[in-house]
Amino acid sequence: MLPQRFLAVDTDKINKRQRIRISLTLGLVVLLSATPSPVRGEDVPMDVHADSLEMDRDNQGIVAKGNVHIIRKDELELKADAAGYSGKTREIHAQGHIRMTHQGHQFESERAVFNANTKAGHLEQVKMDMAGEGGRGGAQDVELLGPNNLTMNEAWFTQCDCEPPPWKLSAKTVDIDRKQNSITARNVKFHMGEVPVLWLPWWEQPLDKQRKSGFLTPDIRSSSSNGLEVEVPYYFNLAPERDLTVAVRPVTRRGVMGKMQFRYLGLGHEGKLQTQQIQDELEDQWRGLTTYDHRGRQWGWDLTARGELSQTRDYINDFNQNLVESRARRLESHLTADRYRIGDEGYSDMRIGGRWNQDLEARDDQFTVQSLPFAVYADSQPLNSLPDGWIFDGLDSNRWRLQREFHLDHFYQKSGDSVQRFDAAPTVEYSRPLGVARITARGQLRETVYLIQGDPVQTGLDRENTQHREASMFSVGLGSSLFRNYPGFATHTLEPKIEVTHSAATEQSLLPNYDATQRYFAFSNLFGDSLHSGLDRISVGQRVGYALTSRLLNHGGDGFLWENVELSIGQRWAPEGHQEYQQYQDFSPIVSALGIQMAGGVTIDATNRYDPNDQELENTAVRLGLSRSKRNRVSLGYHYNQPSPAGNMMENNGSLLEDAVADTHLSLNDQWSWGQEVSYSLNSSNMKSWRTGLAYEHQCWKLTLEGGRNLAHDTDSHGGGFIGLFLGLKGLGDYGV
Repeated sequence: MLPQRFLAVDTDKINKRQRIRISLTLGLVVLLSATPSPVRGEDVPMDVHADSLEMDRDNQGIVAKGNVHIIRKDELELKADAAGYSGKTREIHAQGHIRMTHQGHQFESERAVFNANTKAGHLEQVKMDMAGEGGRGGAQDVELLGPNNLTMNEAWFTQCDCEPPPWKLSAKTVDIDRKQNSITARNVKFHMGEVPVLWLPWWEQPLDKQRKSGFLTPDIRSSSSNGLEVEVPYYFNLAPERDLTVAVRPVTRRGVMGKMQFRYLGLGHEGKLQTQQIQDELEDQWRGLTTYDHRGRQWGWDLTARGELSQTRDYINDFNQNLVESRARRLESHLTADRYRIGDEGYSDMRIGGRWNQDLEARDDQFTVQSLPFAVYADSQPLNSLPDGWIFDGLDSNRWRLQREFHLDHFYQKSGDSVQRFDAAPTVEYSRPLGVARITARGQLRETVYLIQGDPVQTGLDRENTQHREASMFSVGLGSSLFRNYPGFATHTLEPKIEVTHSAATEQSLLPNYDATQRYFAFSNLFGDSLHSGLDRISVGQRVGYALTSRLLNHGGDGFLWENVELSIGQRWAPEGHQEYQQYQDFSPIVSALGIQMAGGVTIDATNRYDPNDQELENTAVRLGLSRSKRNRVSLGYHYNQPSPAGNMMENNGSLLEDAVADTHLSLNDQWSWGQEVSYSLNSSNMKSWRTGLAYEHQCWKLTLEGGRNLAHDTDSHGGGFIGLFLGLKGLGDYGV
């Protein structure tokens, strides 16, 4: 019980509804002054408002009654039915409907005492709302231990704003330390509603969003291949720019996995190292997956590094992980330094580094191609920026550009085969408007030199050898953009384009092939200079590409069914003797792309390739999407692709592919939602992979039941199925067990 002597003493009444300012060093002189006193030295004055203010001569203070309001700068604000202040002890005593704000925390209480010097105090029957997102709670009593510390006794705590809270923690004591940014409790019970469901010897979490060491929310799941898995991570806040998370994950069928993540951040750089390791009792071998990422800028260079290493080739199929794509069939590592400069009229780009690959479908990497080191330089500039004497007098150099590209690569395989390759390709481009159209002409010369050792990718040489390739390319294109505006309705555009390309090259069959495949033929690469990716092979011959793009842009407002429509269609023609890349036909397949944005968040996207010679569809990809909000979205897709008859150089070579895919997230009501991802093979009538989850989301917590089956290293087998139950509590980031 708090003393009440300052509220029942002999007093001299000052005035009705008076306001005074108390300066702690001026004593009673200030109490009689109607004019506010200035702050003296380190003293901070208090403003006191009340229906009546009376002097307390015995305690050199005042008694305030009726709608009391006390303010002491940004340190303290107190409202109460009655309050007293003692100049001797410099204490404030208050009672009745107390509302107090101290260091950003808000308290409701019936009795309180506060010392203006020590910043210490005591409150009874307390409700508390902590600063920021620190949460709220209540206590039998609260001890203020200074400006930065307090203790709550017989307390409860939650980070839910609703009443009653669906979950809370209760404890004998809760300690709050503002300097250490911590809330610590001991002898803790976790309640769902009013029912205790879990006991913890201690619990700790940050007071605000600053990072703090502690246990993180566990991950619990069950799968047919692994059994029960339970992961309990611990977070170390090493420094403001470094942290470490470690976890132990018992896997009942395989053993105990250790996990680690180390992150760092500095001036101009950041990085992350992650690893998962386990002695797999089921496979009787040590298994693991490690990744490393770094980005930074030094001396004008952008530095990037990505490292991926799996100790067994089917690790990502057997274990839940988020280090690499779960469907990856090839792990790629690289280290690059890039210097990119943009000027008023052009750019330059210098890139050096190395690449390393791990083929998860091969038994080993003896014949996997690696690239280390490599260097690339490219630039583009108008000819009028070149030194005098580089162009002929009278040439309209503003319309001419020079583009240069140089590659220096070293490819090798662990089998001992290696190749050094140098490639130089200067290009001159001319562009000029012609009425409603624009003509563009490009000419390129390419010189490629190979130094070959061994028999890389079956060149048939199996010895040291030097090979050269000379190539040239010339293209002329004519394009236009015509539009017509229909006021209040739409703008309609017609964008025709035609391009003639002629490419020539010396013999390429004896060259190794490390990075070239024939591109998947689609509208997106209809006008490409080369029909191959990479540099080891370039397309030769003559071809004519022609296409038409039409757009309909809605200007009619929300009353229209559609917003934007875009349709593109095109084809290539090649004369006799130049038809290698279109199945030896005069006319290539017809490629098209369609994009529709409709009112209400409906989208339709489709790409197709149709062979007019055999009158059959070779490839199609269609996606129908509906997105009304973040909680409601549906995406349905259909993919079909025939294997190419052109051989293993084609990107789309392989077995017949016909899949149906679905990705949905539906809000069943304000709390319940359902999400699912499905990939189903129509040609083999089997489920390739799926994932589904039912979630209940409250403003204070979220419960998710999720299950699925992982896609393994090919479409005929699968990784293990899994099921998991996940509980997320708002703000409950750290706790003890």
